[in-house]
Amino acid sequence: MLTLLIFSSLFLHKPLVKDSTFKTQVEIRGSFAASGNLPLWQRSLQYGQMPLQANTVVGIIKHEKTDNLKNNLGWKYGIEATAWGGKANDLMLTQAYVSGRFKKWELWAGRRKEVYGIGDTSNTSGFYAWSGNAIPTPKIQFGTRDYINFFNDWIGVHMTYSHGWLDNQGSVINSYLHQKTLYGRIGKPNSLFSLFGGLNHNATWGGESKVKTGGIFDTYPGGLNTYFYVVTLLKDRNVVKIDTNSTWDDTNGFYGNHLGSFDMAIKYQPQWGEVLLYKQTAYETGRALSLAQFNDGLVGLSVKLKKHRLINAITVEYLYTANQGNFISGFAQLFKIRDPHLVEIENYYNNTRGGWQYMGKGIGSPLIIIDRESSQGGGNYFTLNAVKSYYAGIKGVLPGDVNYHLRFSQSYYAAPRNHLKPRLQADDFIPQLAWGINLEKTISSSFTAHANIAGDQGERSPNTLGGLVGIKYRLP
Repeated sequence: MLTLLIFSSLFLHKPLVKDSTFKTQVEIRGSFAASGNLPLWQRSLQYGQMPLQANTVVGIIKHEKTDNLKNNLGWKYGIEATAWGGKANDLMLTQAYVSGRFKKWELWAGRRKEVYGIGDTSNTSGFYAWSGNAIPTPKIQFGTRDYINFFNDWIGVHMTYSHGWLDNQGSVINSYLHQKTLYGRIGKPNSLFSLFGGLNHNATWGGESKVKTGGIFDTYPGGLNTYFYVVTLLKDRNVVKIDTNSTWDDTNGFYGNHLGSFDMAIKYQPQWGEVLLYKQTAYETGRALSLAQFNDGLVGLSVKLKKHRLINAITVEYLYTANQGNFISGFAQLFKIRDPHLVEIENYYNNTRGGWQYMGKGIGSPLIIIDRESSQGGGNYFTLNAVKSYYAGIKGVLPGDVNYHLRFSQSYYAAPRNHLKPRLQADDFIPQLAWGINLEKTISSSFTAHANIAGDQGERSPNTLGGLVGIKYRLP
């Protein structure tokens, strides 16, 4: 029924005069692998459109109306359906949204592909807090769609604010997502040097336990008074009357589970390209200001060339999440900051409310592997979330105008534990190697073909070697 509705909207209501703001694309992918699982760099950062199981055919149909940005007032919509057949069988809406715009301000509702953070979005291993790894969560969002410039374009500000709904696959059902971002830029968009900084704040709150035990955690506070404290992070419970079913954790800590990243970057834009150096500092709960988690997060360096060459872009990244607020960082020592909760571990991506996932995929970096995709097995938690990972991504053009994208990561995984000294790799980490290369060739104005081969070798994910072929067709 869903497919019929989509096709009827595309063809039965096609305008007599071609409108370039309407775009439609159909894609077919076929996958196969030696072990039955797709390798990491075939299934990750795909907005949940690729299943864990190989030997599956994936069909994607996308239709959208784009926005004419020359006008102050505009609107657009997008709908994208994904179907699996073979070892995995499913049908899902990976995008379905409507958006209205006034200048650079935008209000939209639905499910839409997004990435949050400062870094190289096209060649990354995945941003820490919100990477485009899982199916987009449905939400309503208001904010800017790009940086708004002030002071003759020397200052730029980008911000968003949204309310969303999470799935019922974890230990908590009917829960909500609160999300807001604020980023700033010093320097003009085309300046030789620019500085960036900001943060994203994500919180899951409300809902009820899927399995009732008769205890205090059967139902979580979910009213407007709780929403006030989730948004503001205030700890003074006299500002607004609290819910009667608030627990000790709620009243003495924070309502909900909070996580995100503090981001900073410097961009260099010479005539030949762009260089971006960035840092995403991980945080959870309220310990960010003590700098106990400053050493954890993602560090990256991206170099892009304007001319098409054998190598167009290189990105190298280092992900480290093994300190987990249980170690005095170099910055904390420098500023003589002592965390009163130093002995407590920040169990990244995990909480009593469930893992940081949506529809069975991790919302954050895919290098912090969700248990259900691991050799150890499990559900929607991230048991071995003390991670040390090295990543490189390379893009370029081969002879014959064949575009390639090479990804390589060497990672080490361990479980959280108390430590007041840096955790050495030899202590208790297990290794994991992942690689993949994608080739893409434009056949005509309507057809593009692509092929991918990738592999995993190590102890965190099952060893596998997989291939994928696909073709895209854009309706004229």
